[in-house]
This record gives sequence, structure tokens and C-alpha cells, in this order.
Amino acid sequence: MDKIEHIGIAVKDLEKSNKLFASLFGETHYKTEEVVSEGVKTSFFKTGLNKIELLQATNPKSPIARFIERKGEGIHHIAFAVKDIKSEIIRLQKEGFTVLNEVPKKGADNKLVAFLHPKTTNGVLIELCQEIE
Repeated sequence: MDKIEHIGIAVKDLEKSNKLFASLFGETHYKTEEVVSEGVKTSFFKTGLNKIELLQATNPKSPIARFIERKGEGIHHIAFAVKDIKSEIIRLQKEGFTVLNEVPKKGADNKLVAFLHPKTTNGVLIELCQEIE
């Protein structure tokens, strides 16, 4: 894994949260995107070398809606950049991690993504991200 790509934060109201985080960072978000397949609308902020992704559910059965229902708003996942997501999935499975998406899928911000089950990562949902070229 190369670096932390972004930290994902689940929110109930993206517009309200965009204003809150714009005040916090002193800059507005640079991108909003909907990922229909995941039932989520995202907003990205840059703060220094780091990125924050805000995630709002677009339907009540989406993973983000279920997360907020169980745990409330807050940190949802930490994403790591990888060069070769398919080989990283294989390596992590061999190490005993449970991969939720054995086949990477298209995510937000022009990325292929796959997630590791939090039961195998001390309760933290880990996202692997590879830039789509």
C-alpha cells in the first residue's frame, strides 16, 4: 500500500456537512459525485496532501444508510492507494484478511475499489483504491 488515499466520513446531510467541513478546512469541496451502484453521493475535500470523502446515502438500503442507522455519523472507512488492486487483493487474502469484493468495482473519484471486512482489521473498514487509467 502506498499511502492513505482518503478518509471516508458518513453523513446524513451532504449539503449541511459540506458547509461544516468548508468552514473547518477554510476551502470548499472540489468534487461531488454520485455512485448509483452503491446508493451514495460523495463530496471530496483536500486538506494539505490529504483527502476527505463525505458520503450521504441516496437510498435507505445502501451501506452508508445502514452504517448511520447502526453507528450514527462519523468515520466510515480509511482508503489506501495501491498500484495493482488485483494482486493486492490476492496478497491480503493469503494473509488471512476477508475481502468483501474479490473483483474490484468502480468507485468514486475515478478509482477501482475493494473493501476488507472490518472483522479482520480490528473493526476498521479498509478500502483499497487504484486509479483508473
